[in-house]
Amino acid sequence: MELIERYIYAVTEQLPKDQKEDVGKELRANIEDMLPEDYTEEDVKRVLEQLGNPWQIAEEYQPRQRYLIGPALYSKYFTVLKLVVGIVVAVVATISIIGWFFTPLEAGDDLNNYVDLTVELFGAVVQVGLQAALWVTVIFASIERGLFGKTENMQGLSDAKDAWSVRDLPAIPVQARRIPRSGSVISIIVTMLFTSVLYFQPQLVGIFISRDGDPNLYSLLETERLQLYMPFILILAFVQIALFVWKYIVQYWNYSLLTAHIAVSVLLGILLIVMIYDTALINNSFFNGAAQLFDISYQTMLWQWDQVVHVFVLAVIVITVWDALDAFFKTRKKAA
Repeated sequence: MELIERYIYAVTEQLPKDQKEDVGKELRANIEDMLPEDYTEEDVKRVLEQLGNPWQIAEEYQPRQRYLIGPALYSKYFTVLKLVVGIVVAVVATISIIGWFFTPLEAGDDLNNYVDLTVELFGAVVQVGLQAALWVTVIFASIERGLFGKTENMQGLSDAKDAWSVRDLPAIPVQARRIPRSGSVISIIVTMLFTSVLYFQPQLVGIFISRDGDPNLYSLLETERLQLYMPFILILAFVQIALFVWKYIVQYWNYSLLTAHIAVSVLLGILLIVMIYDTALINNSFFNGAAQLFDISYQTMLWQWDQVVHVFVLAVIVITVWDALDAFFKTRKKAA
């Protein structure tokens, strides 16, 4: 019966993955034992209300009590925490090491300089790791307290001590609305890679030309001008990570998530377009290097860059609109 399935789903959705199946079987057996032989829907309602709030049942299966992040979210919190911190640390360490190859030590520098670089790298990794952990914790604590609204699998289950009835059971989500977790993970990696490069090693965004065996880097961006955009980039990165965490938790599209997703996509598109049109942000030496690389004149390179800018802006607009429509149609999908 649908009510039984919804009740079991409401309980097991709050549990770690390795507990879901066993708890579901145990709970189903308990419900069937409590029902009469020829039971009706009213019998099912009576038994489920006798069992009580699914949140409270899920809480009893948790190995220990947690308070900042409740039992419904703790397993997902710990998974996302490890994921985000691991990605951030790996990205920052990789970018820093790559940056070393383009900032060679001067003549007369000794081993102490390498030690200093290593200590600096370790400090940066620890710092960003702690910041990432703090961000994830703040996001989950906010979701726990309903600042992002109730997710579909948490509606009616916000407090185990509240009066509860079968009418509060969440519906089993439509599978067509499911958000692949792999997509959220890839999005986090891309966001952290883009943000970390611009924050720690913006000079790496450019082209490399080898001369006499030594790589020459022609950076695309003027780092001083880039500082004007960094607050917006960092804020947007934080909001994107919050959105990815929200998707990872909810797992299914809903209209609140859709609205936030479209808003973030539009803001990102606007920021990219403003940056690409800002001529003061582009380093003139980049055009010299590109002209040498492609063996064309400087003026021809400038003309080709204008074409690249137009194509880039068009691509941003098309991708933003397509992404918004794709998310909209997935949100509207109903059960078969």
